[in-house]
Amino acid sequence: MLEYQDQNCSLTLQEGLNCYYKAFPETTEIFEDNAGSGTLLRDHDCTHVIFGLDISIEQESILDTWVLWGTKFEWRYLMGYQKLPQIKKLYKNLYKEFGILGFLKIFWKLGSIKRKTIFKALKMKKKWPFKMPEKYLSMKILDLREEYGIKILLPEEMQYVPINRTISKLN
Repeated sequence: MLEYQDQNCSLTLQEGLNCYYKAFPETTEIFEDNAGSGTLLRDHDCTHVIFGLDISIEQESILDTWVLWGTKFEWRYLMGYQKLPQIKKLYKNLYKEFGILGFLKIFWKLGSIKRKTIFKALKMKKKWPFKMPEKYLSMKILDLREEYGIKILLPEEMQYVPINRTISKLN
């Protein structure tokens, strides 16, 4: 378990983000923002931290549910993620690795966890801003979770058989 995956994590969001990046396998690159992406990749990575999820393909799928139900976003901004060259390459490799049937199996096996995620998202005090303010990076994760009413999934709520691949291993 990574430190930011504790509901009451006292790290700042930036420290949690650094912890998240350290979880990437050494042989893979971390996608970094540039002039073309702005803060889009960082904003996405911060959703992993604030919702307490790692870089496994299953938890990436769970994150999609958190983002759709528990964040405030503009479709155009969010869809910009899909248009980034590094993300297009990643998705191409994922489809090659898993195929449509593989993605459907992942979605199916996570159905009950995704439902729990939706319920938790609906109970939040307010939705997390996907395009988050810069000042949040210096705030403690536990304070941000309290402000937004974010109750991350507990380990016992995340019972699934992992595929043992991370999203980043496929680029």
